Amino acid sequence: MTEQERAQRAIDPIEADVTAVIEACGGDARTAIRVLLVEQLIQEERIERLAAALSFGYVRGRIGVTAEQFTAKR
Repeated sequence: MTEQERAQRAIDPIEADVTAVIEACGGDARTAIRVLLVEQLIQEERIERLAAALSFGYVRGRIGVTAEQFTAKR
């Protein structure tokens, strides 16, 4: 890595993260995208499970669920 590349990475940490993900996937951008999409799906499912575990009284509808929907899920 050249000095210019190091300087650019210091300026833009997101770019450094993108490069790290692609390098972790052997330089294959398509595999890197697939890995990130799978990770996003896992995180969305985790959020749904956590939201379902909260009592309606605790969140008081802040997560976009009405009392009727909350009781119907259980």
